[in-house]
Amino acid sequence: MAPPHPPPPDPPILRTHDELLEEILLLLPTAADLARASAACASFRRLITDHTFLRRYRTLHPPPLIGVIHRNAFIPAQPPHSSAVVARAFAGFDFSCSSFLPTNAGRAWSSIDFFDGRALLAGAPVYEGHPEMCNFDPLQLLVRDLAVCDPVNRRYILLPAVPGHLTALVPKPDLLDLEAFLAPGDDEEDPLSFRVMCLAQCRTNMVILVFSSSLGGQWHALTFDQWTVRATFHPLEDGLLSRQFIRGCFCWHSPFLNKLLLLDTHSMEFSAVSLPPEQQQSPDFVIVEAAEGMLGMLTRSSDGVNQDSPYWLEYSILRNNHWHTEKFIPLPEKYDVLLFGVAGGYVLMLAYYTTSSQENWKLGFFSVDVKTLQVELFGEGSSGGELYAGFPPSLSAPTI
Repeated sequence: MAPPHPPPPDPPILRTHDELLEEILLLLPTAADLARASAACASFRRLITDHTFLRRYRTLHPPPLIGVIHRNAFIPAQPPHSSAVVARAFAGFDFSCSSFLPTNAGRAWSSIDFFDGRALLAGAPVYEGHPEMCNFDPLQLLVRDLAVCDPVNRRYILLPAVPGHLTALVPKPDLLDLEAFLAPGDDEEDPLSFRVMCLAQCRTNMVILVFSSSLGGQWHALTFDQWTVRATFHPLEDGLLSRQFIRGCFCWHSPFLNKLLLLDTHSMEFSAVSLPPEQQQSPDFVIVEAAEGMLGMLTRSSDGVNQDSPYWLEYSILRNNHWHTEKFIPLPEKYDVLLFGVAGGYVLMLAYYTTSSQENWKLGFFSVDVKTLQVELFGEGSSGGELYAGFPPSLSAPTI
């Protein structure tokens, strides 16, 4: 008896020209490469600027850190940093949003947060005789006008006022601190979806007021009782510092208990991770995403013998609820380093430095690549601001 014939092979998967081209363009490693490709011809630009393509590209190649926004002025990455090409496209760009937001006499808009290409602003009274300066009080955020803006595409949404029955959940005598910030939207498939969260730390509980653009554009509240709060931070002795976003979670440092407080933006539940004992005395650190989705930490360290002692960075990874030191990253001598923030695949440090004994001291930013842990000069420094990661304007599809 003859052996049975093998089954016929599966028919080849037929792909259209656009589908093949999309797979090729997704392999381009940087936003600068993608911008050059979009300028090559109209068909390339049509495909590249499509929301679906950009969402896939952003997943594979997150937007790079391109600069710092300090008092609405943009401080770009400078050559030879790899982000300098993209940053050049934002030269002279107005991130204040004041040119297209509605204005009211005696009031001005103040920037609160930048996240995922959007800006969160609050309206506040201006100082008499100084119309360019806001009398901004964070504890008054729940009664301020709030706006979410797309600075690149000059779009905005004015948020509805927080309803009275929700503000009543945050009585003023019990309010210790209040911060408002942007968060990813509820609908991951909708690139225009976003949330605004107001975290109120009170004496006996914690309240989060959430505005969701994809859930009818309404505010709702989540309340966490005193037992949940006291398990993660001590509201009377402690505050929550240095908010970061990593792996779908916001995290804060709770110094009194020396813990990292995590808020999962999917489940909207809190959890806590203990920090090494030395972080309570030297809290200059940032949290990064390590390999295989684990949490990593970069800490500034020095032997502290004298003022000229060199600094280094200690890289640790959280495994089985314990922090394990993986690497020490030497920094050039004569650094005076302050870890500044994390965005676009980089940790940014603010440092006083000099490259030779003849040069004057300079204030500048240095970046640490989260994947390679390589240190390089990023650009001129400032006293603070918001890190801005994004694509060049030609590739920035509207986010609102």
